[in-house]
Amino acid sequence: MKSLPRSKPEMQGVSSSGILSFLEEIKQRKLELHGFMFLRNGHVLAEGWWKPYHPAIPHAVYSLTKSFTSLAVGFAVQEGKLTLDQRVLAHFMEMDHGAISDNLGDMSIRHLLTMTTGHEMDTARFGTDGYFFQYKTFARVGDRSDHDYIRGFMELPVTKAPGTHYLYNSGASHVLGAIVERATGSRLVDYLQPRLFAPLGIDRPTWERAPQGENTGGWGLKLCTEDIAKFGQFLLNKGEWNGQRLISAEWIEQAVSTQVDNRPVGSQKGQQINIDWIQGYGYQFWRCRHNAYRGDGAFGQYCIVLPDQDAVIAMNGGLQDMQGVLDAVWRHLLPSMNEPYPTIDPAENSRLVSKLASLELGEHGGLGSLPWDVSRKRYSIHTNEHGVKRIGLTFSEKRCVFQWWDTLGEHQMIVGIEDWNINNRGDYKVAVRGVWLDHGRFEIYVYPLDSPHYDRLTFHFKGNGVILQYEHLSFTPLKHEFIGFEEK
Repeated sequence: MKSLPRSKPEMQGVSSSGILSFLEEIKQRKLELHGFMFLRNGHVLAEGWWKPYHPAIPHAVYSLTKSFTSLAVGFAVQEGKLTLDQRVLAHFMEMDHGAISDNLGDMSIRHLLTMTTGHEMDTARFGTDGYFFQYKTFARVGDRSDHDYIRGFMELPVTKAPGTHYLYNSGASHVLGAIVERATGSRLVDYLQPRLFAPLGIDRPTWERAPQGENTGGWGLKLCTEDIAKFGQFLLNKGEWNGQRLISAEWIEQAVSTQVDNRPVGSQKGQQINIDWIQGYGYQFWRCRHNAYRGDGAFGQYCIVLPDQDAVIAMNGGLQDMQGVLDAVWRHLLPSMNEPYPTIDPAENSRLVSKLASLELGEHGGLGSLPWDVSRKRYSIHTNEHGVKRIGLTFSEKRCVFQWWDTLGEHQMIVGIEDWNINNRGDYKVAVRGVWLDHGRFEIYVYPLDSPHYDRLTFHFKGNGVILQYEHLSFTPLKHEFIGFEEK
C-alpha cells in the first residue's frame, strides 16, 4: 500500500471543528509546523503542509530516527542476532578491554535502549557553525578529533552503574545502531529496507552516515510526513501491516511501554519541566499523557500514537516550543474524537478542507508601492563579529534581490514577493519569500525544503538608516542585529 486511505473526519468519529480549532491555535501561538496528518481507524482525516513545504519532499526528523533504530534492534532480536542483555563491548572487540571501566564493561544493549547507560551528560554534541546566512548544523559523539563516534562514546566517563540512572543520550542510540550493523552485516537503512520500509510503502529513505561509515543511529533520517504516519499506524497495529505480521507484538508492546522512570532527580526550583517528557521512557520511545506514546525529533518531528482512540498524529516542524504543540493536541484533537460519531456538517467540512489547502508560513501583507522613489538600496553595515560589510535590496514587481558582502565576498538571494522563489544553495534548495509588514518593515523568510532550520530577516527602515534583525533556528538559536546607513 503506497498511500493510506482517506476519509472525512466525521465518518471516523472526529469533528472537523476540533481539527479547525487545533489549526487556529497553531496559527495564533505561532507554533511553526511544516506538515500535519491526523489518522483514525487507519484513515487519514486531515492533512496539510505549510507552504513552501510539500508532502512529497522528505524532511529531516532528527531524533525520531531513534525509534526506527529501536525497530531495527527488535528485528535483530527476532532473528536471533541479538539479545538485550548482551554486553555492549562484546560487539567492539577492537577496544582496549584492559582500560575499560567496570561500569562500561557492565553496559548492555538494554541500557542503550532505555537511556540508562550511566553517563551524566549526553555523549552527543549538536551545534552550529558557519557564517551569516550560511550556517550549518553539526553533530558528533564524544570529543575525538578523528570523529570516531564509537570510540568517542566509549572514552567518556560512565560514572554511575548502568541501569540505575536515566539520561537522554543520543550517543547511546548511535552505538545501538552500530551494534545492529555489526550483528547483521548491513547498514541500518539496508537492514530495515525489506523488513519495514518496503512493506509499508516507504521509498528508501536517506539516512546520514557517521565519518566512520555507519548510519547515525540517533538522528539522520529524512522522511515524508506520510511515512511517519504509516510508521505510527504500524505501531498502533502492533507490528502488523496489510494483514502480515512483520515484527512480534511483544516487541512493540515492550518498546512503547514505560521501561524506566524519566522524571528528573534533584531538579532546581523554578526549572521548567515539559510534562510530556516525564511520563516514562521505553525502548527509544516516549510515553505521553492520556495513555499515548510517541517518537519525536528536535524542532517538532512527531509520531504520536493514541491507542485508546485508535489514532495517529504525524507532524514535521520548525518549533522552539515542542510542548506547546502537544498541549494543543490534547486540548483540541483528543476531545474531537468523543463518541457518538458527529453528524457531517458540509459547511464545517468545507472550511477545514479550505484551511488545510491554504496553510503557509510567514506573515502576509504587502504595499501598493515601495516606500521610496527608487528600487535599489545599499547600506554600509557597522563593524560586527560576523564580517557583514554591506547589504543591498533591489526590488522589481514580484521579486527582490537581496545581496550581502562579507569576508567571503559577495552573495545574493532571489526573494519572491507574492510567492516563494526557489534558490539553489550548493547541494540543497531553499524557498524564499518576502513581505512588507508596513512602510517601515520588510521581512524575508528562507526555508530549506528538507529541513527545519529556517532563516528570518526583518529590516527596519528609518530615515537613511536600517536595522537588520536576523534569526537562524538551530539547537542554540542564533539572533543577530546589524545597523547600517545608506550609501550615497
